[in-house]
Amino acid sequence: MSEIRRVQVTGGSTFIISLPKKWVRSVGLKPGSPIVINSLKDGSLILKPYKEEGVASVTRAELYAKKDENFSKIIREFISRYLVGYDIIAIYFEKGMGSQKDMLKKVIREKLIGVELLEESVQHLLVQCLVKYDELPLMKALERMSIITGFMIEDAIKSFLELDKELASEVIKRDDEVDRFYLFSVRQLKHVIKNITDLYKIGLKTARDCLGYRIIIKSIERIADHAAKIAQVGMKLNKKVSKEIGEEIESFANKVLSTFKESIYSLLKLDTEKAHKVIDLSEDIVKIEEDLTSKIIMHEDTYTVMVTKLVLDSLKRIAEYSADIAEITINLSVEQP
Repeated sequence: MSEIRRVQVTGGSTFIISLPKKWVRSVGLKPGSPIVINSLKDGSLILKPYKEEGVASVTRAELYAKKDENFSKIIREFISRYLVGYDIIAIYFEKGMGSQKDMLKKVIREKLIGVELLEESVQHLLVQCLVKYDELPLMKALERMSIITGFMIEDAIKSFLELDKELASEVIKRDDEVDRFYLFSVRQLKHVIKNITDLYKIGLKTARDCLGYRIIIKSIERIADHAAKIAQVGMKLNKKVSKEIGEEIESFANKVLSTFKESIYSLLKLDTEKAHKVIDLSEDIVKIEEDLTSKIIMHEDTYTVMVTKLVLDSLKRIAEYSADIAEITINLSVEQP
């Protein structure tokens, strides 16, 4: 609830404003209590009760896993606590859930950044989230996600055309690394929404940027998923596509990869002209995909056509997600009124 209070002058040169009594009582302030004042770039001031270093409260969440529950539900519940920003997460298991406990530990190792195991028994896990946002700010995490994803696309197509199942398996594994950066970035964005003074620590300028970057990192995560899907589909193919079709698929994939890389470049540089070109190119890619599909239908057997169509569809979706990134880049470049 907003309140309007007038600035007063005391001593001839000191400006003061009274604090709402309800807020003072709710945060436990008394006469003489210190307050931290943070000045934001948009002209706002944020007031918080002062807490000595090391005195800040540690947040804890507890979960209870049951044998009759779907394991995916347990994972989702755990990750949701990580994303919200809990420092300590305890999860308790019913008897006979040792395998589920081990599977959760594996997910934590592979999917989450900054999570350390503090305690473990037969029926419980206690983990702590030791996340330092200034060591891996949002833009660095986003850039790292993009680099991994770009190589995933390139190697996924190579594995498909050369029937390299070992390379395909490697691409699929790399998707976990992208997920780690994605979940870490979501946690950062949720943190700065609650603690706006940390906005600049992760590389953002205004609170409105959080929504745009939330969509962008999700788009990159989905692009990595499609790269992994191409690798998975390629593992089902028993023979290579014809040389002519293979060359056209490779050319098409290179256009898509270039579109993705250009969308990230336009984002990092806030280059709106390049962002517009990415959007135009993504629209051309949709038409190219349709023509290429028609050609494959005429030259390949039914099973190869079915598998290859899934690959082309994933490439088209990558181009569309790249256009989404470019569109948000344009929005981010516009100054607030």
